[in-house]
Amino acid sequence: MAFAGAAVVLLSLQILLVAIAHAWRPGSNIYVTIVLISLATTPVAFASDRLLPGEPLGRDGRLFMALINLALGGFLFHFMTLPDRSVTLRILVELLLAPGQALSADALNRRYDLRSMITSRLDQLTAARFIEIAADQRIGLTRRGLWFGRLVTAGRRLFGIASAN
Repeated sequence: MAFAGAAVVLLSLQILLVAIAHAWRPGSNIYVTIVLISLATTPVAFASDRLLPGEPLGRDGRLFMALINLALGGFLFHFMTLPDRSVTLRILVELLLAPGQALSADALNRRYDLRSMITSRLDQLTAARFIEIAADQRIGLTRRGLWFGRLVTAGRRLFGIASAN
């Protein structure tokens, strides 16, 4: 029970700090903010053994708290990216925000069409320096994009993940 309570406190702290940081710098990238807050709060989690679980934990227990904090940051990151990355969840969000929580297929397509989805992704990939878009609209990987693409491809191969589409 003590560790569950500690996890709730650590996640709540990260959520609060991300909200404050986003309010302070609304134009900043929320995903970068989440990662930075997760990393910045990890030493707090490591040193909080007497405060959060309420007992001295020793080095391994404190390391466990730090890792839990990072895992919770990863959870928050994933939770925040889902409505933008998942077409299914984005549709649910658009329906929720619509008057009467209903839209026709044409209205939904006007709010969230394939062109806007691709444009949004390209803008995000460019801002994160994973791709570059040349003047002739040719899209190419940067060194960072190539590295990350190889990492993701290797992970998909390792775990036998095929395209969901």
